[in-house]
Formats: sequence, structure tokens, C-alpha cells
Amino acid sequence: MRGDRSKATRPLAPPPPAIGERDMVEDPRLLKQVRELRRLVPACREPCGLGELFQDTATYIEDLQAQVQVMRMLLDKLSDE
Repeated sequence: MRGDRSKATRPLAPPPPAIGERDMVEDPRLLKQVRELRRLVPACREPCGLGELFQDTATYIEDLQAQVQVMRMLLDKLSDE
């Protein structure tokens, strides 16, 4: 049959190796800020490139915002009683 060829699944290419921060950031001030961000974000995967660091940071901020929202709701609930 003409259109009945099963598609062969190709294995996914492995992700490119993480580029070190020294390769991406040449300004010593930025390098210091990247290191500080890595220290502050507990979910940061090591080693990781800047893209992963920024994604982990965004996820961490979203988690903190959700925690604050829950604490505000609890505070409102307990204040009403």
C-alpha cells in the first residue's frame, strides 16, 4: 500500500553540553552575579548553562509566589476567626 509506511522513530539527539559561565560571560561583574544567582536558587542544577539557570530561577520565583499566595490566604482565614 502506498501511504502505509510506518515511520521509523529516530532517537533524539543528546542535548549539547552545558556551556560554562566563563565561556558565555566575560565581564567579571556579570560572572559574579551569575555565581550569586546560582547560590541563591536552591533548585539550580550543577553544572548548567545560563539558559538552565534562568529557567530554574523562573521556576523558583513562581514557587515562591505560590507560597506567598497560600500564606496570605491562611492569614486571611485565621484573621477572620
